[in-house]
Amino acid sequence: MHIEFLVEEPSMEMALKFIVPKIIGSQHTFSIHNFQDKKRLLKQLPKRMQAYANFLPSDSRIVVVVDRDNDDCKKLKQKLCTASRLVIEKKGNVVLHRIAIEELEAWFLGDIQAIRGEFPKVPANLDNKKKFRDPDAIKGGTWETLDKLLKDYGYQGLFKTQFAQQIAPNMNVENNRSKSFQVFRDGIRKIVKY
Repeated sequence: MHIEFLVEEPSMEMALKFIVPKIIGSQHTFSIHNFQDKKRLLKQLPKRMQAYANFLPSDSRIVVVVDRDNDDCKKLKQKLCTASRLVIEKKGNVVLHRIAIEELEAWFLGDIQAIRGEFPKVPANLDNKKKFRDPDAIKGGTWETLDKLLKDYGYQGLFKTQFAQQIAPNMNVENNRSKSFQVFRDGIRKIVKY
């Protein structure tokens, strides 16, 4: 099975390079197409899906991953589904749409031990604090929360891709507290069995 990932930004691309093999194992292949921007991805998605409808091999799947940001989750999912309608009609159930709630960084905050692998001053029990128990519920931007957290413990702020490159290799995909990450992981495992 081969999976085509369509993502909105470099940090998601970087994170998936490390996370996906942990989810699907070595018997499957994948490629990641980074659109550099969520608006660009959403604008180009219908044409990309039309192309996939014409040439996607039967042993391939497509996964579209975007951050929710401040979008209405149901409306965003509907936009993704509408853009993918043609490929689904022609090829069957080969497309998986996943939304990182609120942003990719919630997935990182769902695995405090992965963060501590690079930033050991961050408390081991941070995920027991009310604000961090449910990383998908953090308001005001998960990247901003993560950046502030690191600065509070004496680290310099990082670029998103640099952080993804440092943390994603340490992530334990089986024990992440982010519900949106769990849905992403389980969805991928389901489509590779389809």
